[in-house]
Amino acid sequence: MKAYIQADKNGEFYNVNAFVAFEGFKNFGYETEKFIDADEISDNNPENIVVGGIGNVRKRLQNLNIIRLNKEIDYPEELKPFLKRRIWESTINEVFNKKEWNIFIKPQTETKLFAGKVIKNEMDFLGLINKENNTKIWCSELIDFKTEWRCFIRYKEILDIRRYKGDWNTKIDLKTVQSAIDSFISQPNSFALDFGINENGETILVEVNDGHSLGTYGLSSAHYAKFLSARWSELT
Repeated sequence: MKAYIQADKNGEFYNVNAFVAFEGFKNFGYETEKFIDADEISDNNPENIVVGGIGNVRKRLQNLNIIRLNKEIDYPEELKPFLKRRIWESTINEVFNKKEWNIFIKPQTETKLFAGKVIKNEMDFLGLINKENNTKIWCSELIDFKTEWRCFIRYKEILDIRRYKGDWNTKIDLKTVQSAIDSFISQPNSFALDFGINENGETILVEVNDGHSLGTYGLSSAHYAKFLSARWSELT
């Protein structure tokens, strides 16, 4: 087995996630090889995993003629009860024209197009308006999360839970997390449930993330390699 791991132009691992993945796969006996762009990879063996940014991973899948649904997981129908807020589909231009302020927006189909952001006024649309391409987005009511946690799920089991934002002294409700896992019937082999804790201590689902290109957030190298390989094997 082989793991292709993304590097920068200087030949160094492109970020800490790549290095952690390298350690994990190396310790599991994988042959490892660095790459900068997925187009450099010449072999056609889909069992050889590619570790890198979303763009490179999806380019590799495309090069292998593997069809992946264009829509992100984000807010699965089965998990709507855990969101506890209104979330709807729209477009950049529609939100701008309706002046729907004080909401959170994120790309619906093009994950890397722009980072999710809070819209408070017209100035927040700088760089987002494109008359030729009316970007499809998700819109969400705002919730003041005191802490946010990423729950790494592999084969329907919690692999680890890592705090990535906010106060360290809040407590995540594990019963809520487990209930969400049990409710997510269409879940992939590995993914992340991001939960936030509000000022009342409620555990609320922020969003769901696909498992093929997620950061480690402090996950051990062994767990990270297992997490990435579970999703890659499913996709291929």
